[in-house]
Amino acid sequence: MLTAYTLDRRDRIIAVSPEWDQFALDNDGRAACQDQVVGRRLMDAITGDPVRMFMTAILLRVRASGQVEAVPYRCDSPTTKRRYVMLLEPLAEGTLLVSHHLENEELTELVIRVRTADFGQRAHQRCSICCRVKEAGLWVDPFAIGVNLDLWVIHTICEDCKQAPPQRYGGHQRRAIPDTLVASVS
Repeated sequence: MLTAYTLDRRDRIIAVSPEWDQFALDNDGRAACQDQVVGRRLMDAITGDPVRMFMTAILLRVRASGQVEAVPYRCDSPTTKRRYVMLLEPLAEGTLLVSHHLENEELTELVIRVRTADFGQRAHQRCSICCRVKEAGLWVDPFAIGVNLDLWVIHTICEDCKQAPPQRYGGHQRRAIPDTLVASVS
């Protein structure tokens, strides 16, 4: 299943892939369906200032270089570890196509529920790229702890992910992108 969206030059979501809504609903994300996200700024959907800054830097880099960039990341559900690659492709007039490609999916016996903490609430830091949480000063995979967890988190980017070098497109199998995602919309 291809999940993708197109951003205008001001980082507003202007189109999503046909499978977008099904993926959102399968993952308990009604608020992420097309009618809720098209026309909105991407940064409104990203939690945590460090994560917004990280993503802004990638968007700027892709636009400035004119080259496709690949960003490996994890996007887990409570019982599944999923590894993705996000491809960012520059299009005409500063628009970008952002597509998410599932690389690996691993079902687990554990249930790791992650919720975003409210301001002032005690919470773990969680890296939005590798999904590790900071526990006693160390970044650990919550599935590696070996017990069911209910985690309240603050979204950030760990030092390992911050310092990972940019990856140019290469080797990741591109899929056919619907014309509705590539059309130039002002």
